[in-house]
Amino acid sequence: MKDVLRKIKEAEQSAEKRLSSAQTESGKITADARKEAASLVTGATEDSVSETQATLDAARTKAGKEADTVLKEGASVVESIESSASSRKEKAVKNLLDAVSSQ
Repeated sequence: MKDVLRKIKEAEQSAEKRLSSAQTESGKITADARKEAASLVTGATEDSVSETQATLDAARTKAGKEADTVLKEGASVVESIESSASSRKEKAVKNLLDAVSSQ
């Protein structure tokens, strides 16, 4: 009977050791999984920031080129208006002088 009780006690102690070992291993696995998850989130965040920055830089470059094009077109229109106004100014002065002279 003592032999049976001793074997039961040994089996219980062995089971407790295995349970403790399993809990320790479970804790390590959980900690490693959390570290890996944090690393993945950090990496994804950094990638997202980089992609967003690249998109913004591309949009700024495109907007700058479009602004330059509009500026050049506007300068051309202004030059055309100034040229037209200059020739009309000479005609207006001549007409005014003719009108004053004829009176």
